[in-house]
Amino acid sequence: MSKNILLVVSISLLSFLSQAQGIEFFQGTWKDAMAKAKAEDKLLFVDAYAKWCGPCKAMAKNVFTQAKVGDYFNANFINLKLDMEEVDGVTFGHKYPVKAYPTLMFLDGDGKLVKNVTGGQQADGLIAIGADAIKKIDKSGQFEEKYNAGDRDFDLVYNYVKALNGASKPSLKISNDYLNSNPAITEDQRLKFVLEAAVDSDSKLFDQVIANKAKLIKQEGKELYETKCKAACQVSVQKAIEYEMESLLTETIEKAKKTFPDDADTFGYKASMQYYKSSKNIDKYRSAYKSLAKKTSKEDDDYNYIMKDILSSFKDNKDMISDAIDYSLKLYEKNDTQESLNTYCTFLILNKEVDKAIKVATEAKEKAEKAGGDLSQYDGLLNYLNSKKA
Repeated sequence: MSKNILLVVSISLLSFLSQAQGIEFFQGTWKDAMAKAKAEDKLLFVDAYAKWCGPCKAMAKNVFTQAKVGDYFNANFINLKLDMEEVDGVTFGHKYPVKAYPTLMFLDGDGKLVKNVTGGQQADGLIAIGADAIKKIDKSGQFEEKYNAGDRDFDLVYNYVKALNGASKPSLKISNDYLNSNPAITEDQRLKFVLEAAVDSDSKLFDQVIANKAKLIKQEGKELYETKCKAACQVSVQKAIEYEMESLLTETIEKAKKTFPDDADTFGYKASMQYYKSSKNIDKYRSAYKSLAKKTSKEDDDYNYIMKDILSSFKDNKDMISDAIDYSLKLYEKNDTQESLNTYCTFLILNKEVDKAIKVATEAKEKAEKAGGDLSQYDGLLNYLNSKKA
C-alpha cells in the first residue's frame, strides 16, 4: 500500500468531519448555482481552485470550515467550489478566466463579475472581502436621493426597499412610513410591497403576509412566497438566539407552519437545534434532532445535517456520538457507498470502536472483492484504521 493511497483514504475518511461546520457549498453546476443566486437575489461566491494548490487546500481545511465564515457566507451568498481542471470548472474558465489559485469570485445572478480576488485568505479577511462585494452591488444610493426629496412613486420606493434588503441595510422604517402614508397604489402593488418589506417574521408586516397568503401565492407565485417567508423566519430565529427569547423561537415556528407548511417541520427542528445549541440546553437540542431524524422525509440530507452539527459542537458527548453512529449506520445500510462507509467508520473511531470499524471495513472489502471491484480504497481504509489501534 503506497503512502499516497493511504493519504487519500485518510483524507476521505475525515472529510465528513472537516465539513462539520462552515460554508455550505452548492452541489451542482455553476450555471445551476448562478440560477439559484438569481432566484434568491444573492451574489454567487465561487472558490476557483485546483487539487494541487497548497493555499486552496489550506483555505478548505482552515478557513471555509470556521463557524463565523459559514454563518456569514451561508446567509449572504450562494457558495460554489469549482475544480478548474474538471469539466464544469473548464467551462466556467472559458467565460471567467483564472490565472492563479485560488481565485475567489463574486458574481451576480446575471453573470456580472462584481469582485475578484486571488490568493489564500484568513477568516476575517475573507469576510471583509465578502462584505465589500455586497457593498459593490448596493443600489440603494440611486434611490435614496429621490426618496429624501419626497418622491413616493411606487416603483421607486419598492426598488429602494428591495435594494436596502439586498445590501442588508435597515428598511423597516421606510416600509412602515410608506404604508402608513396611505399611498395611492393598487391592492396588487400593496401586496407585492408587503412581501418584500417583511424581512422578519416577528412584525406586523409579516402578519399581513400570512393574512394574504392565498392572494400573494396567486400573484407572486408559491416559490417566491415561501422563499421570502423562510428568509424572514430565519431572521427571527437568529433574533431569538441573540436575545435568548425562547418564546420568539416558538412563535417563529408557528408562523413557519402557516406560511410554508410542507417544510415547516424540518425548519422548526433545525431552528430548535440552533437555538438550544446556543443556549446550551443539551436535552432540548438532542430532542430536536431526534425529532428531525424521525419525522422528515429527506432522510439523507437531514441525517447528514444532524451529524455535521454534532461533530461541530458536541463530538465529546458520548450520547450524541452514539446517536450519530445509528444515523451513519442507517445511511451506510441504505447507500452502501465508500463515502457512507467512511462516515460510519469516522463515528466508530470517535466512539473508540476501532475494532468494530475494522470488522465493518473488512466485510465491505470482501463484498467488493466478490463483485470484482477496486480494493485499493478498502485496503487504504483498513491500513488507516489499523494505525488508529496503535
